Amino acid sequence: MSSLKKNFLIVFLSSYFLIGSLNSINTGISFDEKHEELNWNFHVSLLKQISDIVINNKKFDKKKFDQEVQSFVGYGIGFQIISQPIQSILKKFLIKKSNLDNYGAKLLAKHFVVFLFFFISGIFFYLILKKIIDNENFCILGTALYLTYPYLFGQSMFSPKDVPFMSVWLICTYVSFILFEKIIHEDRLKLINIIIFSLCSAYLLSIRIAGVLIFIQYLITLLIFLNIYKISFISFFKKYFKNLIIFILFLITFIFLFYPIFWINPLLLIQTFEVNAFHFNNVGTTTFGEIMYAKNLPVTYLIKWFMVKIPLLILLGIILLPFTEKKIFEDKKKGIFFGTVLLSVILINLILIFKKAHLYDEIRQVMFLVPLIFLIGLTSLFIFSKNLFYLFGFLTILLFVVENVRINPYQYVWFNLPARYFDLTKNFELEYQGISGKEISIYINKLDTKELCILANPMWSVKPFLNKQKFNCFDIWQKIETDYKRPFLAVQNVRNLKRSMPYKCKSIHETNFKLFFHKEKITTGKLLKCE
Repeated sequence: MSSLKKNFLIVFLSSYFLIGSLNSINTGISFDEKHEELNWNFHVSLLKQISDIVINNKKFDKKKFDQEVQSFVGYGIGFQIISQPIQSILKKFLIKKSNLDNYGAKLLAKHFVVFLFFFISGIFFYLILKKIIDNENFCILGTALYLTYPYLFGQSMFSPKDVPFMSVWLICTYVSFILFEKIIHEDRLKLINIIIFSLCSAYLLSIRIAGVLIFIQYLITLLIFLNIYKISFISFFKKYFKNLIIFILFLITFIFLFYPIFWINPLLLIQTFEVNAFHFNNVGTTTFGEIMYAKNLPVTYLIKWFMVKIPLLILLGIILLPFTEKKIFEDKKKGIFFGTVLLSVILINLILIFKKAHLYDEIRQVMFLVPLIFLIGLTSLFIFSKNLFYLFGFLTILLFVVENVRINPYQYVWFNLPARYFDLTKNFELEYQGISGKEISIYINKLDTKELCILANPMWSVKPFLNKQKFNCFDIWQKIETDYKRPFLAVQNVRNLKRSMPYKCKSIHETNFKLFFHKEKITTGKLLKCE
């Protein structure tokens, strides 16, 4: 790498990290963030109880545990182990520099850790690209596209489950590729490699137990490897049986370390897989004008959402795949890596469709597939035409950067160019995470009135940013259709935006943004005054 290129990359990455970090702690609080804190508090309480049992011989409150564990059974504390210490330090700075309370500052502090995970995932995205096509310019431009993609960049500002999960999935992918490279070149595995592999895999499962799907990807890599190098499964199994046992033992050990609930009841592991794969949640997601409910999704749900969320550049590369596939697979090793990514996307999608997994919130729950889809599209387009790739790549990055600035902080609501032909407000789920609560709260603080109660859902997306001297009366959104202490203010966001105007209420302020090449402004939230 030339010195000029190296200096440019240092400047770009440093600037990107600084902008992303500052932007993350200035983005509103989303719907899922309270659950993450409750999950941590539950596990802290559980660890204290276990400590009391061991040290002080106290009796365990099993009834209370059985009642509470159902809410947190699918999530370990892997991400929290890293995020909580950083949050504790950063929240002190946020409290000093703003009017936030302790709770609000702690939630915002987590945003930085989420972005940090995404930033690190960009490094591993680059490394995986390099495994597939060893071309420096291609890998740099491809990674820049990944990091500036508004949908992922927007999610990286606040999403405490899906972004870390996606990031660690990429790390696991890279580590598995390294493992197979060692098998190809050295014909053996070191203990440290197996431990790292098991640690990464367990850590993924600790964020969401749905990480078990990564083992499908591992199996695909193995089968492609055996097929390309003409090795029988039985002979491979015999040779690496000891390594496999070591991997399983370390994997189970790390899973139990990251999931204290299993210390109480190891059998909960089986239940955890079931609960997280099939949420008992029947949320409806507006998709091409139709409300699709999680428990009864059509087989086209994921395909439709990928078609409107994945950038045109990537979709073009995927369309060209029949013309480029043969050339990609000419190199055996690169064929293993690309084949793994391609077949993983196809097979995991098919499993989710035919197992009727309960999905909602567009592609948020399958966000871990997005980098893999990027890898496929980028590689295919580059193989088809390098000139076309660089031309479209630079133009797309330019569009991404401008729109990241233009629609901030609502980048996660981003849609690709073909989707903008439709009326987005009528046809698709939009600002479902409720981060507009911060922007609306700032407006409320400017109002002359101070005696009014405020209704919101979720309340924690609004309350931390309000002037505590002016407002101290808060309640749930569900009281909107009642005569509750009228007049009052109501923050309308998340999925209730598309409903008709509530009883005796009028809109006095709204937040919105406008995408390029789309006629209408997209409303993200409203402030209502209910007389």
